[in-house]
Formats: sequence, structure tokens, C-alpha cells
Amino acid sequence: MTITRTLLGTTFVVALLASCASGPRSRPESAQRVPDSAPEKIAAQRAATGLRLEEDDERWGIVAARERKQRAEQKNGQPPIPLAAPGPVDLQRAPDAGLR
Repeated sequence: MTITRTLLGTTFVVALLASCASGPRSRPESAQRVPDSAPEKIAAQRAATGLRLEEDDERWGIVAARERKQRAEQKNGQPPIPLAAPGPVDLQRAPDAGLR
């Protein structure tokens, strides 16, 4: 009985060490996936929920509001960059000398 218990314990320890000592199983190579763009991710998440979010957006005018917001941001965005000063610029003259 003692020999059997010792033999089982030794076998267990050897099996445990052998499983820990072996390297991880290699996974088959998969093709590289092109990352999704932000609009594609949003569309996929909205479509995956199954809650008919597009119908709610149309009902409440969310898409129209988003478009209005984008147009307003484009209009109120950065002012156009001014054209370059005509002719050479005199760096030796004081900055406020020409304003008086």
C-alpha cells in the first residue's frame, strides 16, 4: 500500500513537471487583418446589438443633428490662413513703427 501511494505520488509529480517543462503549443499562422477604421467599428458595433438603433436614430433625428453639428464645426473651424506678406520683410525695424 505504501509503495503504491509513493509510486502514484511520484508519477503525479513527474507528470506535473513534464507538463510545466514543455513549451506552449504553437498556434497556426493566421493572415494579418487590416484594422478597421473608426466609422467601420462604430457601424459594426451598432449592427451587432440587434436593437434596431438605425430606426431610433431616424425617429429622433440623431443622424440629421450629427450632420448639422459637423457642418457647423466646418463653418466655425479655423479661419483661413492669411496670405504671405507682399515683398520682403524688414526684421530690423521695430514691430510697431509702421502702425503709427
